[in-house]
Amino acid sequence: MGFDCSSYGSKITDASTNPSNPPDFTSPDSETIFLYCPSLPAATFFTVVFGLSALIHIFQAFYHHKWRLSWVIIVGAAWETTSFGLRAAATQNPFSKGLLIPSSILVYLSPLLINAYAYMVLGRMVWYYLQDKRVAGIQAKWLTVIFVWLDIVAFLVQLVGASMASFQDTDSNSTEQEKIDAAKGEKLGLNIYMGGIGFQLFWILIFSVFAWRFRVKAVNERNQGNGIHRDSSWKRLLIILYFTLLMITIRIIFRLVEFSAGSLDTKLTMTEWYFYVLEATPMATACLTWNIFHPGRFLVGPDSEFPRLTRKEKKAIKAEKKRAKEEKKYAKKEDKQRHKEWKKEDKRMRRRGTNELEMGPLQGSQTYRADDIGPA
Repeated sequence: MGFDCSSYGSKITDASTNPSNPPDFTSPDSETIFLYCPSLPAATFFTVVFGLSALIHIFQAFYHHKWRLSWVIIVGAAWETTSFGLRAAATQNPFSKGLLIPSSILVYLSPLLINAYAYMVLGRMVWYYLQDKRVAGIQAKWLTVIFVWLDIVAFLVQLVGASMASFQDTDSNSTEQEKIDAAKGEKLGLNIYMGGIGFQLFWILIFSVFAWRFRVKAVNERNQGNGIHRDSSWKRLLIILYFTLLMITIRIIFRLVEFSAGSLDTKLTMTEWYFYVLEATPMATACLTWNIFHPGRFLVGPDSEFPRLTRKEKKAIKAEKKRAKEEKKYAKKEDKQRHKEWKKEDKRMRRRGTNELEMGPLQGSQTYRADDIGPA
């Protein structure tokens, strides 16, 4: 199903004049946006899967009171839904770059949001299950902040690379120089994108070490009998965390291998099932796994979220900081004024001492100590 590849033979190859030859989507004369005959059922299937996952995550966010945690995976699943929806539309109009380009950019970037969700979950696990609410010397909240910001850096790098690689526009009417320039721009964009996903993979590995340190610390606290007692176990949630990180890692390795040649014309990019098996399936599995084993089932109660200040408390803290700043400024000004007066008095005393040496002490004049001000 999808568009009839053979009916587009005149635009792809000489299939219209030689029907025995299948259309060649990789031909330089091809005007299609795909390098293969795309599948409408596959694109539609994953549109539905990601859409259902996003809707379920929205429901679970409200049901478990986890909106502050869940919004990131909701956006990630929504981006995946949009991406595959555009892809499904592109299978029916395979000459429209306005459909496939945003679809490609979204599918490149969505996994970063699903990745960030894993970072946010571990931070809350540290806060909820550990006595001192820190792992490897880092507080739970800062653990989340640090890795989410690293994920944002990876997001920006990948966005630049994906955009550069996607917007190289050439056709059969382009000059040879234009095709060369487009190929160079595409290669540069892919290299930047690969740098971004390599950066992402590196920090996933570092993050896995922190997750392992969490496990070691949680086990030690339990064995010593000084851990926090919770009705839910952290073990299953940690396994789910590792599993979703594995799915993301599989997808990253696929993209690194796919673009390692610095071109979109490779076997992996020219065979659609690789994309669905190694890109779409791992990401859909990660989203659905978090649906089935939602963190809200394990992290229960007010202690499961980082404390949040009320507006009144924020205003009070802001006012206190402002008062402390003004006091510091006033104290600095006072110190500066006293120092200025001391220098002036010291200069006056030195001048008086010099005059007394030249003229001799006056009859009945008072004497002064060298280290003091006033009569001795």
